[in-house]
This record gives sequence, structure tokens and C-alpha cells, in this order.
Amino acid sequence: MKEHHLWGQVKTKLAQKLPGPSFDTWFASTAVTVDEDWLIIECLNEIQCEWLQTTYGGLISETVREVFGRNMRIFVSVHGERQKIEKRLEQRYGAPMTFRQYITRLEQQMDELEKRIDQYARIIDELLASRPIH
Repeated sequence: MKEHHLWGQVKTKLAQKLPGPSFDTWFASTAVTVDEDWLIIECLNEIQCEWLQTTYGGLISETVREVFGRNMRIFVSVHGERQKIEKRLEQRYGAPMTFRQYITRLEQQMDELEKRIDQYARIIDELLASRPIH
């Protein structure tokens, strides 16, 4: 698949930018899933996930942008976790739902809540302005 080929290119560039032992330890075992402009890097364990995010997050983003030719939203997870989450989502909602769809849904809900909070804040400000507290 094209995405695996592109991730291979990303890994090749990372191997050129990093000392061999660092690349072998943190990147050699990774796999990737691409969902439109989302890149989900799958690691062997939580330690590897944490290290990639905290130590190499900027380098990964920069290298992915070089290879893919655009910014990608990057997630790091333990191999197999995304599939487990998607299976639970399907059980919960009664229909298949991808990780991307679920996160997008949560972001839409957060946007709606923020709008409602802003609306309530304006109402409170108007009430306080019309009835000053002495």
C-alpha cells in the first residue's frame, strides 16, 4: 500500500537523521496506519509510545511533512489498541466507527459545548451589567 511505502520513506529519513542505535530502538519496529490526513504510528509498548511523543515528536512531524508533502495529524498508540478501541466503539454505538470518526465526533461535541459556555457567559455578563451588585 502507498501509506506503508511512504512510512518506509519516513523511516529511511529518520534513520539518516538519528544515530543507528536510537533509530533501531525507537523506530525500526513501528508500523503505521494512514486515514486521510491522520497518521497513527503503532508501537510495541507504552514506553516506546511515550518516548516517540516526547523526544521525537517534532522530528517525526517535520519528516512526515517532508515525505507526505503536507501536515498530518499524528497519533501514537500501542500496536492493536486502535483495533480494540474501534471494536468497543462498534459495540457501544451498534455500527462500525473508526478512531478518526470517534475523535472527530468528540471534537465536534467539544466545539458545541464551548459555544454554549460562551453563550451562557454572555447572558451572565448582560444580567450583571443590567443589575450591578453593590
